Amino acid sequence: MKKNRILDTSGILRSRLDFSNFRYHITNSVLHELKDENVKAAIESAIKSGNVILSEASDEYVAKVIEKARETGDIMKLSNTDIEILAVALEKNLSIVTDDYSIQNVASHLNLDYEPVTQNGIKRSVKWKKICPFCDREYHSDKKECDVCGSKLRRIAYY
Repeated sequence: MKKNRILDTSGILRSRLDFSNFRYHITNSVLHELKDENVKAAIESAIKSGNVILSEASDEYVAKVIEKARETGDIMKLSNTDIEILAVALEKNLSIVTDDYSIQNVASHLNLDYEPVTQNGIKRSVKWKKICPFCDREYHSDKKECDVCGSKLRRIAYY
């Protein structure tokens, strides 16, 4: 049996809007991000027919996702909507349909399945750190500039 899926906004916008093969989930925040009225109408119709389910994550799972995103260094790249999608996927054991590399990376670290839509997806999961290109100091992922020299920090991957 195939796993149910949760869609992020890119997963919806790049899909064929055929929701008949699986049970799909979305969050209210994804629904609010949709600007195209035709796409929004298709999603609302799928919700009414039961092919798409509106799901919200509990605070416990949101906290788990935030903690993991801080560990990986992806926290600055994730929106609240992205965090909600990951939290619902974690709570309900859903596969995430997304082309967003940060979502895929955090999903990988949470042992969640993800399915890219039009991109190849990440080649391997990484962790990110920030370094000063001038004095080589390392910082947490949420810093933007060096405390010592004021230079803009660079984000680098490590394994």
